[in-house]
Amino acid sequence: MEESWGLQDYSDGQPTFSIDPVCGAKVNEAEAPGGKSNYAGEIYYFCSEACHKDFGEDPAKYIAQRARP
Repeated sequence: MEESWGLQDYSDGQPTFSIDPVCGAKVNEAEAPGGKSNYAGEIYYFCSEACHKDFGEDPAKYIAQRARP
């Protein structure tokens, strides 16, 4: 059975995308091949298990990188 992550699509039928905080890849939230993680009240989606693992080891590092201009 495929995991759905409990996502519900209430949009206009178009996929919702996020940016992987580790590598900057565009990730379809409904598919998120690397899974997702909740950190500091926000949900982050990952393009790969490797990015998810790196984020899990030091989430603050990747959040700080995202905040830079």
